[in-house]
Amino acid sequence: MRPVPDQFSRELGIEVLDVRPGYARVRAVPSRDHCNFNGMVHGGYIFSVADVAFAYASNAGGKMALALDMYISFRQKVAPGEEIIAEAREIHRSGRTGLYRMTVNGPQGLIAEIQATVYFLDREPANSGCQ
Repeated sequence: MRPVPDQFSRELGIEVLDVRPGYARVRAVPSRDHCNFNGMVHGGYIFSVADVAFAYASNAGGKMALALDMYISFRQKVAPGEEIIAEAREIHRSGRTGLYRMTVNGPQGLIAEIQATVYFLDREPANSGCQ
C-alpha cells in the first residue's frame, strides 16, 4: 500500500520517487522561503524531508507506523535551489518496533543522517491527513 501525500509534504514541495515496504526515496528543492536567518536552508526543512521518506518507508508495508524517536546529525549546509534526496531504509524489525536509517544527500554529498524507531499498530495507515 502506498500512502497518499499529505498537504504538509505538498507545501514543502516534496516529490516521492520510490516507495516499497521498508524503503522510500523522496526529492525536494528548497527555496529562499525555506532559509533560516543565516541564509541557509533551515534544519527543520531538511529534517521534514527525511521524516516524509521515513513515513513512507515505515507505512508502506500496510501497518500504521508511528514514530517513537528520531535523532539527526547534520553534516553540511544546503543552499536554496539545491536538490536534496532523502532515502529511508528499514534496518531492523522485531515484533511491533522497527529501526530505520535515513540519509539526506545533495550536490556536495551527505547533508544529514537520521536514525529513528517506529511502533507498528494492528491497523492500516489512515491516508487521510489530520483528523
